Amino acid sequence: MSEEQNYKEHNIRITPHKEYCSEYSFVIIDPRGEEIKHVSNGGVTLDNALEKAKQMIDLELELQEG
Repeated sequence: MSEEQNYKEHNIRITPHKEYCSEYSFVIIDPRGEEIKHVSNGGVTLDNALEKAKQMIDLELELQEG
């Protein structure tokens, strides 16, 4: 079962996925609906994975403004 959240017009889809010491993976989808990032070892908790995804979105937006 995955959970989706919206952050700065991007969708974050978090899914339980055990890999190494991570419990969650996530996918970031841009405002055009294109997958821009897939992270299989996203975090040990749901909140941790969500925070990492938000940081990646912030970085992506900073690079676009560059």
